[in-house]
Amino acid sequence: MLFLLHAVAMIRGWIIFGPAHREIVKAKNDAITHLQGRSLEDQSIIAQQAATIAEQKVAGEVSAHILDAIREATQRQQS
Repeated sequence: MLFLLHAVAMIRGWIIFGPAHREIVKAKNDAITHLQGRSLEDQSIIAQQAATIAEQKVAGEVSAHILDAIREATQRQQS
């Protein structure tokens, strides 16, 4: 009866032996390390994108301001 209970516990995963446990923990730790490195890389990319978007916004606003100034100047000359 004890052997049957032990076999069921192993099949269901209720009992995990040391080498298997160490392998599972190592895989988990490797995944965490990979995700932490990826997170740092993502932060760098997001910062670069934010800077690029800010530059484009400024350039667009300057272009719009210049076009408005040209329109106003040409309207004054026509009047």
